[in-house]
Amino acid sequence: MLGAFPYPRLTTVIFRSRTRTLVTAAAVLALAAIPLTGCGGSDSSPSADTSAAAAAGSGADTAAVDTAATDDTSTVRYADLRDQLTSLGAELNTFWKANLGDAGTWKDSVVKVVETAGQTACGQIDADSGPAYCEGDATMVLPIAFFRDRLIGATDQGGNDAAVAAVVAHEFGHHVQALSGILEATREAVAKNPDAANLMSVAKELSADCLMGAWMSTARDDGRIEDGDIDEVLGALTRIGDDSLTADSGQVADAATFDHGTSAQREYWFAEGYDTGDVEKCGVMYDDLLNGTLEKELKAGADAVNSSTTP
Repeated sequence: MLGAFPYPRLTTVIFRSRTRTLVTAAAVLALAAIPLTGCGGSDSSPSADTSAAAAAGSGADTAAVDTAATDDTSTVRYADLRDQLTSLGAELNTFWKANLGDAGTWKDSVVKVVETAGQTACGQIDADSGPAYCEGDATMVLPIAFFRDRLIGATDQGGNDAAVAAVVAHEFGHHVQALSGILEATREAVAKNPDAANLMSVAKELSADCLMGAWMSTARDDGRIEDGDIDEVLGALTRIGDDSLTADSGQVADAATFDHGTSAQREYWFAEGYDTGDVEKCGVMYDDLLNGTLEKELKAGADAVNSSTTP
């Protein structure tokens, strides 16, 4: 179980300055000029970079933050799943604010913990679509019903709490990307090269998985990771890989529709962040995108699904 910790700074921080940030953003924009074969499509996930399309929901959907400390710093006891999600939101805002290097660039994400659905500037986010981040109003919606009833299997008694933490930390990865200019650069690149939209979406999602792993590495270093926690995280990533979701639906897999990455890719990039604690690793997948590695991996994942379902 993940407990409280004093938010130590990461040893390597990629967001120390706007200059450092723009290095990665420039790499994203470079994709706009490169002809890519095969994988086309668009990012249809709610956490995609969409412009403000609807009024933000009221603050009534946001759960109150409980910041009470516990005597035992290795564990934290949540009253229920809502309390856990709310506490994670507060913790991750504090953590990334401390690790951006330049406090002037940070803006807290608004975390809405709702039972089934919440409004954002990007529209409604609900349990069917899953937790998501909206850049338009820096808001993420965490539907309790998703964590309890879809894929994660969380309980009010703390069941699968590490998997819950991983999903929330992934969404915070998108908030970090928004503040660092990556999401804006991705939008511009997609506008110039629509055929590469799904590949750029995959790179963005894998980067968020890596940032999630980097955060969890600090929990490990502080003794907050218990036996079985990482298996929970890897199990969740396996279930939500594009290839696994397609196989579970019984559909023919098309790499051009993959927008989050295969199970193997998601596990790999989480491990890069978790094993190294180095957030600079969380931009390396853009190199893989440029040299065609990501595209090949997506196609291999789709082919594996189709070969396993072919009579």
